[in-house]
Amino acid sequence: MQYWIPASLIASLFISGCSLFPEEVAEQAKVEAKPVAELKIPAGLTAAKKPTQFDIPPAPNAPVTEVELKSPMQVLALATNSRVEEEEKEARIWFERSEFTGDLLPYLKKNVLDFGAEKQIEIKQNAQDPMAFETGWVSRFEEEGFWFWKSEIEKEQSRFLIKLEPKTHGRAVGMRVQLLEHRFIDNSKQLSAIAQKREEVYFLNRLVDKVATVELAQIKLKKAQSRQITLTTGFDAEGNAAMLTGQPIDVAWSQLELMFEQNGFVVNDLNRTSYTFFLTYKEPETGFWDSLWTDEKVIAVPLADGDYQLVLTKSEVGTALSWRNSLGKNLSADQMNGLYQALVQIIRKDNIEL
Repeated sequence: MQYWIPASLIASLFISGCSLFPEEVAEQAKVEAKPVAELKIPAGLTAAKKPTQFDIPPAPNAPVTEVELKSPMQVLALATNSRVEEEEKEARIWFERSEFTGDLLPYLKKNVLDFGAEKQIEIKQNAQDPMAFETGWVSRFEEEGFWFWKSEIEKEQSRFLIKLEPKTHGRAVGMRVQLLEHRFIDNSKQLSAIAQKREEVYFLNRLVDKVATVELAQIKLKKAQSRQITLTTGFDAEGNAAMLTGQPIDVAWSQLELMFEQNGFVVNDLNRTSYTFFLTYKEPETGFWDSLWTDEKVIAVPLADGDYQLVLTKSEVGTALSWRNSLGKNLSADQMNGLYQALVQIIRKDNIEL
């Protein structure tokens, strides 16, 4: 009896097969495209214009050239005071005067010469044109091989002209790069027009990156100088030696959490109600790999390795920071002064607002 159900199901599918599939799909025929006759314009009327912006003009005698399958280079306005004009055909960028540049033309001249000194590229100012600089041969290398057998092989050399183009008002100066000479180490290769533009833009981007790096350093320096450190030494409400900051207690709490992360402190527990941190301090060690990846010196805090408590209380000036040992006893005034000197350095280094 169990075999009749599948058999009857298959039979019903054969019977109703035509109704399972749409008639258009089952009997779909190939559609032939019929050409549309040209519209006849009555006498005395003018035919409408046809769009031709997508038409490819015939070029029966045009030479066949090799297409370079590389992405085009783009001038990068990395500095905050730089811009690129639309539809620019040359390798050119414009710089605007800002609070960090001062007089713009000497600023850019110095960056160009400093760039040459850093990259060991000979850059000389043109004797006849003080706005023009010519470079020596700039080499381009490519890596060949792999692993221990990897090496850099010189592939090509280029010489460039760097031209500064100040506006009459002096608040904007253009920087343009032009390829003067180029040579491949392999004499069988030739430089195409697209590759020439790429060389110019690549070298210009390196110059812009130099200006952006100097600008970023100036911004960081000014920001650090403008930041006021309100942390001082004093006494808490009970007359014990403490540190005082002008920040409100909630701000000081959040800023201390940032300070602990990278300076040898581990937060074991905290009590937000009583504004108390329970800490473990261990002097951070600088290993061999750390010295390779960073130039910053580790600031040692004058505390013995162990457990401590940091209690925050509201004060007239803002917030009082009381440092205590694991038993809850306040540190001495001498310990507090030494700790204060180290914390000020950490605050400057990590941009902590205390």
